[in-house]
Amino acid sequence: MKKQVVIVGAGVIGLTCAWILSEKGFDVKIVSCRLPSNFKDETDYASPYAGAHFRPFPSSNAGDLKDYPLTRTSFNVFKKISKEFPESSVKFVKAIDYVEADEEPYTTLSPGYAEGLQSFEVLEKEVLPKNVKFGAKYDSWCLNAPLYLQFLERRLRMFYNVEFIIAALVSLKEVSQMYQGSTIVNCTGMGLTYKGGYDSNCYTVCGQTLLVRAPKDCIYNNQTITYRLAENKYSFVIPRPLDGGIIVGGTRQPEKLSPVPDVVTKKELIANAMKRFPELIVFRDGNATLDVKKVNVGFRPMRKGGVRLEKEFTENTQIVHCYGFGSSGFEMSWGAAELVSELVQRLPSKL
Repeated sequence: MKKQVVIVGAGVIGLTCAWILSEKGFDVKIVSCRLPSNFKDETDYASPYAGAHFRPFPSSNAGDLKDYPLTRTSFNVFKKISKEFPESSVKFVKAIDYVEADEEPYTTLSPGYAEGLQSFEVLEKEVLPKNVKFGAKYDSWCLNAPLYLQFLERRLRMFYNVEFIIAALVSLKEVSQMYQGSTIVNCTGMGLTYKGGYDSNCYTVCGQTLLVRAPKDCIYNNQTITYRLAENKYSFVIPRPLDGGIIVGGTRQPEKLSPVPDVVTKKELIANAMKRFPELIVFRDGNATLDVKKVNVGFRPMRKGGVRLEKEFTENTQIVHCYGFGSSGFEMSWGAAELVSELVQRLPSKL
């Protein structure tokens, strides 16, 4: 008889864990109040809003240094997926980082930035755009987040026979009562606890981006570029394959709690993009602008100290925690799921 594993949460982390655990022969169920197939712009379901591409960054703390290897494992898995499952929307493209601020971690290639990237290359100063103080290029992947999540759900349902249960939970204890004796994998972004409430180390950071229609044959359909600006701001373009447009961003606003798009922020994103990515410009009534199809507002589930990836035994219930990925859920998804699989396989058959 297969050992049963119940995954709580159907974001990219939960769905990826379900894939690997199904591959390992477990009987997998997913419990969540949100699914890719019934997504209706709920801001508490972060995964569909993601720009979803690979961009390395130098570690700024012990949590970053601990977590970045997960991105390299995922990078290699996405290579395989892009070839085996083109319908997944995963696509490999060229990427460039431009840093306009004085940031030593970039110029000194601090740990976590260039490691494991065979294509990584620091750009010569004479080829850098005006006001850019550092640049690097490397191979990257991008994907169409809503389509990729739907691909994962279909694969889990139809190939692995994973059962999806739609339920709004207030505690992990509810799951242990619904599926007694099962191992719980906690992939709730903010860290739902056994007795209720969420991990006190977790918090949300609001992100606002634009979904833009690019002119035909635009160069940004096949590359992603990120400008790191002063004051910890960004201006970037990320293609969404399979005619998903271009994601233009972006913001990190810990203090913003409203899901309503901010008009001033939208104008700033457009102005920054027009300055750095003029190939996106269109003209309306003689005025230069971007062809914005949608303004996205989502809340990234951050965690102080980095990702929580560990096991816990509570009231005869085995729990493996896997949450707190912030803006790196897609980038770390396969690496994290591999570690979850190892933890689940090492758990005793009975407590």
